[in-house]
Amino acid sequence: YGTLPSRRALKNSRLVSQKDDVHLCIMCLRAIMNYQYGFNLVMSHPHAVNEIALSLNNKNPRMKALVLELLAAVCLVRGGHEIILAAFDNFKEVCKEKHRFERLMEYFRNEDSSIDFMVACMQFINIVVHSVEDMNFRVHLQYEFTKLGLEEFLQKSRHTESEKLQVQIQAYLDNVFDVGGLLEDAETKNVALEKVEELEEHLSHLTEKLLDLENENMMRVAELEKQLLQREKELEVVKVCWGGWYHGDRDSGTGTRDREGVQAPGCRDCNPQGPQHRDGVAQGMVTPGSGGSGWAQDVSPWPGGAELAPTPLAAIRIKKPIKTKFRLPVFNWTALKPNQISGTVFSELDDERVLEDLDLERFEELFKTKAQGPALDLVCAKSKAAQKVATKVTLLEANRAKNLAITLRKAGRGADEICRAIHTFDLATLPVDFVECLMRFLPTEAEAKALRQYERERKPLEELADEDRFMLQFSKVERLPQRMAIMAFLGNFTENVQMLTPVRSW
Repeated sequence: YGTLPSRRALKNSRLVSQKDDVHLCIMCLRAIMNYQYGFNLVMSHPHAVNEIALSLNNKNPRMKALVLELLAAVCLVRGGHEIILAAFDNFKEVCKEKHRFERLMEYFRNEDSSIDFMVACMQFINIVVHSVEDMNFRVHLQYEFTKLGLEEFLQKSRHTESEKLQVQIQAYLDNVFDVGGLLEDAETKNVALEKVEELEEHLSHLTEKLLDLENENMMRVAELEKQLLQREKELEVVKVCWGGWYHGDRDSGTGTRDREGVQAPGCRDCNPQGPQHRDGVAQGMVTPGSGGSGWAQDVSPWPGGAELAPTPLAAIRIKKPIKTKFRLPVFNWTALKPNQISGTVFSELDDERVLEDLDLERFEELFKTKAQGPALDLVCAKSKAAQKVATKVTLLEANRAKNLAITLRKAGRGADEICRAIHTFDLATLPVDFVECLMRFLPTEAEAKALRQYERERKPLEELADEDRFMLQFSKVERLPQRMAIMAFLGNFTENVQMLTPVRSW
């Protein structure tokens, strides 16, 4: 009798044996689920996952960590998330929980001595909450754990010495949806949209007002042009009439004299009363005097009190035109009238003396127009230049290459400097106007392919034309279209803001 074990000892031995059996079963299930066939059998069994979840109700932290690893693996497969949630619903009913995951969170807060269990538990929570695509459902699951005190516990445990646990905690906090912040952002967005709508309406009003002003100004300009045309016609009439009076009086001495003794033209088209313009434009004029070769002047002032100074038209020497053998280019200027030459360089210029010093035949040969044939001395130079250009290899379309050359010549900067400025978004080196011009020459797919093929064949880059070499270097800039668009946006940002800012009316 003394050798028989007591009833208490037998009970404890059965409990130990039972716990070892549960741990052994979980280990066996883990081995089975490592293979696809066994995993599918466990997933298809109506109670297998529920029983695995119920085995969490155990004091062995190592076994609970193993159970959570199996449940996390089930949660990651297709349809596994719903099975895990159903298993914990069953756990809630069996263990008489008030809230789902309540017992799990209790273990998580109290098992701080087992780091492996805490890491497995935190990993399982991350997978359950953040493996859902539906944002509303994720917020719902997140709220379940928040209500059980998860976020408060994580804030206290962020500085744990375990690096693995820190990674899992930080992963959860990084993926948490800040619902309050989202609501605030939504409200801010709505306010911004209302402001944009208001600005667009204001801009439309300003545009309408601008169009009205432009139409009004166009009408005023048209009216002024009409008046100007009428005044020019009247001025031509006055010039013709006064010119006829002046020559008639000079040749024949005819005409009438006014009260001061100055002859008047008696032009019916202008004013039968004398030299006064019918619109009151001029009230005085210059006439030859009666004594000798002097000049007499009417002292009647012009509008504004100015007097018309006498001009000795007879002293102006009419120069004979110079006839050339070839047609020469014409300057884009307006010739001065005879009465405008006085006081200028042309009144003192001696054409005949200049022609004596100038080799006119040589001058005509150098500057004759292209229609007359190439200049004799320039034929060799042009042929040499043509041969030099012909040696260059060009892969770009002719007009595109020419336009690119013009654009680069205006910039006055090398390819290295331009590409470096694009890399650093340097608008001080490349003004926004040049950037916008350069955006028209972004390499096309065909151009980039041809340039890469030329470089791949290791042909000498020196034989490429300057525009092709620039395009080759230009095409190598990383994310070139995006960089150019950003530079254009930055360069025009201030102007765009000013356009969108409402004009304050006083």
